[in-house]
Amino acid sequence: MEQPRITFVINGKTFSLRASDGDGIDAMPAAERQQLIDLLEAVRQRDKRARDAAQRALDKAALTGSGAASAATPDYRPAGGERLGSGDVDALMARLVAEDNRKRKPGPTRQDLYKWVLGIAVVFILLVLIL
Repeated sequence: MEQPRITFVINGKTFSLRASDGDGIDAMPAAERQQLIDLLEAVRQRDKRARDAAQRALDKAALTGSGAASAATPDYRPAGGERLGSGDVDALMARLVAEDNRKRKPGPTRQDLYKWVLGIAVVFILLVLIL
């Protein structure tokens, strides 16, 4: 699968590269390459902070759900005003939905249905015998 071409501008110079384009990366001037590396490192750090915030929210939700029963709604907002990325939000929501499904009471089984039918039949037979 071919990686997409990314076009960006550094100091008024436009570059269009793929991650697999080694010759194009080598052709970039060192100053622009260093600025791009610094920018990508900042993006990586923000992504890591967003993932850590999502994990903290999940841990906090797990502690609130498994600890003492509290009526307070857990706060899923990340600490320090950090924003979650779209992938982080999707992963958080998937884990919260799975946790909610685990806590949900299971529906009636066949055995429960048989018990109800048998109980109603016994009550009906007793009523017929008494009257």
